[in-house]
Amino acid sequence: MRVALPVLAPPWIVVHHTVERVLVSRWPGRLLWVRVALPSSDEERAAMARASKELLPDASYTRAIAVDVLEELSPSVLFGSHGDEVIRVIESGLALDEQIASELASARHPAADREYSKAWNRWLAQQPEFAHYQDQDHTSTLAITGAGATDSPVGHGLLLIWHMVTNSAEHRGSAGSFTVDEDDERVLTEPWSSALSALLDTAMAYGAPHVVDSNAATVLTAAWNTVFHPERADRLDTPPEQS
Repeated sequence: MRVALPVLAPPWIVVHHTVERVLVSRWPGRLLWVRVALPSSDEERAAMARASKELLPDASYTRAIAVDVLEELSPSVLFGSHGDEVIRVIESGLALDEQIASELASARHPAADREYSKAWNRWLAQQPEFAHYQDQDHTSTLAITGAGATDSPVGHGLLLIWHMVTNSAEHRGSAGSFTVDEDDERVLTEPWSSALSALLDTAMAYGAPHVVDSNAATVLTAAWNTVFHPERADRLDTPPEQS
């Protein structure tokens, strides 16, 4: 199947060269393996030249005017070898309301920040460009670009969870769900901020077990296992996609 732009003008079709570089900011979505279609006319060749203008030689993506879809892949591959587990957490963030956010915040283990940061440092120790980031406090880290082939132990999964919880707070939170910090950045307030941390903890534990030992996993999943235990599986139902 061929997908082409209706007009030969931006926004261009962006084709990432590897799944590790695909940045996901909305959910749900589809992941397609495609081949860039070659231009067949002078007009199309001129459009391709415009699309490629100012792209660096080492860019991790190509701009196209048309692609041929070769295969649809499971979106779970975006989040590593345990991507299905990460997707469960992403979808819980999408479905989050203030009551469940409060329960997650209350159930979060007091040592979770420490174990989350330790997991980041274990992962960084395995990356080729880790030295600058190693042995720092990563309790609020969502991604580190340039340390390795991926930006986190679960690809862009942590960033996507942040997007989902932020959207849920906007749609279902109370008027005081956000504040402005000392850097003039809008940030989540309680219980949303701790609920976000609890979901990040869970994604780290289940999505990257190679950087989390058994004791750390117990700490990091305490809130998840309390709030989403099997008898309350209906809480993982996902509402319609948010804009």
